[in-house]
Amino acid sequence: MSESRLRFLGTGDSEAMRFWNTNLMLEAGERRLLIDCGYTIKYALRDADLAVPDIEAILITHTHADHAYGLERFGIETRYRYGTRVRLYAEPDVLPALWHETLKGSMGYSSDGENRLEDFFDVVPVENHAFEFAGHRLRTFPTLHTGGMATYGVEIDDRVIFTADSKPLPWIAEDRTQRAILHDCSLQADNPVHATLDELIAFYPPEVRKRMFAIHYGDELEAHRAIIERELGGVAEQGASLAL
Repeated sequence: MSESRLRFLGTGDSEAMRFWNTNLMLEAGERRLLIDCGYTIKYALRDADLAVPDIEAILITHTHADHAYGLERFGIETRYRYGTRVRLYAEPDVLPALWHETLKGSMGYSSDGENRLEDFFDVVPVENHAFEFAGHRLRTFPTLHTGGMATYGVEIDDRVIFTADSKPLPWIAEDRTQRAILHDCSLQADNPVHATLDELIAFYPPEVRKRMFAIHYGDELEAHRAIIERELGGVAEQGASLAL
């Protein structure tokens, strides 16, 4: 476990150009699991001196482009260039939309004819909201994001809570562990589907906010850095990592 870490490959929101999509990587020695796989994932891996073949598995929290569109590149390249299939974890209610509403348009047909998601990935539905990877336990939980869409965050061991995309969550406000919290933090004044910085400050008590790090932010980060560092634990910096 001493070699394990959670790396912040990307920390930006869907509009960011200074930051890659918010994609994390659980790294345990030479074993690597991506948590989300947005459309900028190859650039993020390049910056970490990694590439598609270095990834063993992927967990998708929901089907928005900045969290899932990188799967098109992963699926095509692993199948046709490397002759492999990456293990793909997702909650059962995420999987149908992931293929039929997100990926099938570009991956549904190829030189081999009609395809399924399983032709590109070793698909593993998450059972009972939990699974293990490289000695680490991951537990998924529903988030408050886009109505009608299955959306999840993930807890890693007893060390980290990652909300992925979400408005503030009441159970996190009551959490009294010492876990680090990587929380969706929109820097807009108002956002109907992402927690804003003002909402984080108003919703969560100070003892929770001191363990909270802003992630999924926009290019205007520096204009808000001082208040983030005063009111929260800080900023989840792109390229940084947490030891697990």
